[in-house]
Amino acid sequence: MQADKPSTIAAAVALSCIGVFGILAAPIIQNSLQASLGFTAEQSGAVVAAEIFGGALASLLATAWINRINWRTAAVVAVVVVVIVNVLSVLQTSASALAALRFCAGFAGQGTAFAVAIGIINSSSNHDRNFGFSIAAQVTTGVVTLLVLPPLAQQWGIKGVLLPLAGLALLVLPMIFWVPQGSGPSALDSSQAGASRPALPAFLGLGIMLIWCTGLGGMWTFILSIGESGGLDAAVAGRAIAISTAVSISGALTASALAARGGRLIPVSVALLVQIGAIAMLRGEMSFLQFALTAVLFQVAWNFTGPYLMGLIASNDQTGRLSVLIPAAQTGGFALGPVVAGALMTAQGMVGANYVGIGGCLLALVIFIPTALRLRR
Repeated sequence: MQADKPSTIAAAVALSCIGVFGILAAPIIQNSLQASLGFTAEQSGAVVAAEIFGGALASLLATAWINRINWRTAAVVAVVVVVIVNVLSVLQTSASALAALRFCAGFAGQGTAFAVAIGIINSSSNHDRNFGFSIAAQVTTGVVTLLVLPPLAQQWGIKGVLLPLAGLALLVLPMIFWVPQGSGPSALDSSQAGASRPALPAFLGLGIMLIWCTGLGGMWTFILSIGESGGLDAAVAGRAIAISTAVSISGALTASALAARGGRLIPVSVALLVQIGAIAMLRGEMSFLQFALTAVLFQVAWNFTGPYLMGLIASNDQTGRLSVLIPAAQTGGFALGPVVAGALMTAQGMVGANYVGIGGCLLALVIFIPTALRLRR
């Protein structure tokens, strides 16, 4: 299969990294908008949410075109849009205009790139390994982002965030020639393939992921500001988050190693409880070490949970049409989280983000447990 060629998988992995730009850079963008343009927490949260929501909407629409439109053409359009819109965004000072541009970046750019990446990996013969490569690359991109962008944001404002992201996307453009010219299997073949297995667990898995990512989004978007409110400089807090992001790859690798044994019930339940505890501790005055270690707990458990939930969805979806909604569930949650958290923070201060994070993880746990028990039976 062409989708199994190493170069094709490399292109898919690179596109998946572009697909999560809005999530990876969310804390830095949010913080920079407040510091350099004077936006309120609610305004900056809305701008971040617009970008991530655009990506979620693109993933939803991908169910209609993923098996029909030329993947290489879609990938070229996506990357070019990311580059152009990021450049245009640095010229804006209006929250509403910036939100509109960031929505375009998420919708026509990042979300489309992510959908193509998922389509390619779903067409390969080793889903778990290739999704693992994708997660590892995304984490690596996150580490670089958190190390490099906060100092640039302090010196250049929002330009120091968006222009480097545009440059990174531009570097991916030559890899588009490795993307297959065609599209996925026909809709008829997909529907026939999926007829032998009920899809309800996959739908429930998507719902769990949406709720969980809403909690994560509310916390992650404001985590840099939480570090600053705890007495840390923005660059220092950024280094702590970068360290935790680097360490968090161990969560995904551990999940990959354990995925074939012991089921999902206990690992996911424990990981969600660890996230709840870590989020509860990310508040008030904190030293660098305390902030970094707590962020490590949070992100390791986060990256440990993700592969299990993706596996739950994929193992109960033989058509590929539900799996392509994974980015929609993820980005939809990360878009909704900052809006809810921003609104709560207006009334209750920084702790509003913690409430959203804890609530999302707890509700996801309540729905996950009966779903996992049903699958075991």
